[in-house]
Amino acid sequence: MTLLEALDKNLIKVPLSSADGNGVIDELVSLFARERNLAPSEEKSISEAVKARELLGSTAMDNGIAIPHARIEGLDKSSVVIGISRLPVAFGGPDGNGSKVFFLVLAPKDNPSEHVQILSSIAKAASSQLFVRMLLSSKTKDDVYQLFFE
Repeated sequence: MTLLEALDKNLIKVPLSSADGNGVIDELVSLFARERNLAPSEEKSISEAVKARELLGSTAMDNGIAIPHARIEGLDKSSVVIGISRLPVAFGGPDGNGSKVFFLVLAPKDNPSEHVQILSSIAKAASSQLFVRMLLSSKTKDDVYQLFFE
């Protein structure tokens, strides 16, 4: 599965309102949980799994990108939740400048290769400074979604 196959316009939020890393994770997981009609306990479990993974090492990259992710027991298919912050959020990145573009990747626990394929697709897209600038200039979730299909 590629990033494009995992994209869902309803799982994009512009702008994010959270000002810290844990808040961003909670905000993105909350959007996912709301769109998938998950119980509060499932939402909490997913949020904790993503935060636990983040404690192993920051998923922030250059260019203000962060890719928090987790493999989730019982998830039927992979999803990507995208959030764009207007202000940099401290996320432990290599340059120390904070992250503005977040790709939350949630994948089934029993399909590690799919998880890696999506992460690789995101890393490839995020390596383009032009693409990142276009993401950052997006005003709506429709703008963000359209960028991936142009």
